[in-house]
Amino acid sequence: MLSDREWKTLRDVERRMLTDDPEFARSFATSAEELGRGHLDGLGLQILLVCGALVGALLLVAGSLAGALGTAAATGSIWWAWRSSATRPRRS
Repeated sequence: MLSDREWKTLRDVERRMLTDDPEFARSFATSAEELGRGHLDGLGLQILLVCGALVGALLLVAGSLAGALGTAAATGSIWWAWRSSATRPRRS
């Protein structure tokens, strides 16, 4: 946790960076956005979807229709959210 003095110093450094070299400061923001995008790309998303399908199937076999539907809805919602964020154009 930063003290008030440290927050003020941090804001001052950020302001100076933006003033001195705006392109350099923007490169950090762009890199941070790109890093935040890769959480469920490719293999991670596939593993999540397969696990969701398996849990749903096991719940259905165990006789829990509501649990299976809930798992399917949750897995489908995660997949839909990932698809919509992946197709959204990136800001530059």
